[in-house]
Amino acid sequence: MNEYPFELRKISLKGKSRQQLVTFLESFHLNFDDDVQEAIGIFISDQNSITESSQQFGENDLIACGGCSGHVIKCIAVREEFQNTGLLSKIISYFYSRMKKSGIQNILIYTKPEQSEKFINLGFNAIVKTENVALLESESDGISRYVEKIRERLPAEINEFGCIVMNANPFTNGHQYLVDTASRQCRHLLIFPVKEDRSVFPYEVRFQLIKENIRPYENISLLDGSDYIISAASFPTYFLKENSDISRIQAELDLTLFGSRIAAPLRITQRFVGTEPYDLMTAGYNAQMKKILPMYGVQPIIIPRLEIEGKAVSASQIRKMLYENDFSLIEKFVPPATYHFLISDEAIPIIQKIKQKKL
Repeated sequence: MNEYPFELRKISLKGKSRQQLVTFLESFHLNFDDDVQEAIGIFISDQNSITESSQQFGENDLIACGGCSGHVIKCIAVREEFQNTGLLSKIISYFYSRMKKSGIQNILIYTKPEQSEKFINLGFNAIVKTENVALLESESDGISRYVEKIRERLPAEINEFGCIVMNANPFTNGHQYLVDTASRQCRHLLIFPVKEDRSVFPYEVRFQLIKENIRPYENISLLDGSDYIISAASFPTYFLKENSDISRIQAELDLTLFGSRIAAPLRITQRFVGTEPYDLMTAGYNAQMKKILPMYGVQPIIIPRLEIEGKAVSASQIRKMLYENDFSLIEKFVPPATYHFLISDEAIPIIQKIKQKKL
């Protein structure tokens, strides 16, 4: 008789295997996230070795699964009949060991709040929890160390700060206008660039363009991005541009995390954002911001989007102009530092990538 009647296998993310995974997760009222890069399943390999109460399951039946996206473990489910057989630990161990071998230091878990205690028992630490979602991390003080690192850089004589969270993909005159307006409405402005590298312009490039374009301002600090602000962990649908109940739930998690674990200890009392006429998902995020952040003492301040030639300036417009090679128009919509980068050799691979994508 097989002492361990289960077999762990990789699940293809295509065709029937993917549909089997989707259907299995739906039975737990879970969604399969499109950003999942790898999925595994645990299947019954020896029906004769399982308990009598589980005999309705046949060999090769899927009884547990998990997935990962970068350093985030998600889409985890175990059938109730097998809850106490160590399968959850086996799924987490599989991804944990692979991530550690690849050099990932802090591993995150995205799950339902009622399941978070199980992961705490496996050594993970709660970051934030909402009515619908919980986020945990493997490091005991990951977010605390990030916040403390920022606090050390802030001017001690200032008691309250304003902030902007921006992707800047790339940095436009619209971003410049938002920065300029915000810097005049607070004593000191903090800028958090989105660190997740899922945009056409890599994080290092976006960070550098922000840095160059805010150089004249003396009351602005450009801070390091993190996994805790609009990331694949806290808000994965931001990068998929989905406008749905899922994105609403994820926006709530991201904003609750920002308000409770970042804004409060850093004395951030204002968060500036531009109006969003084009992207429904971002517009929905801004609407959530107005509901959630005031609960943590943060006032969302909506700045009307800059318009040039009757059009609201957006980074997506610039990418479209790059796709069409319209550099004469681009020059009107971006500040000099951005334009000089876009006409440099360094921008060639990025522009080629834009032209290969479907806009």
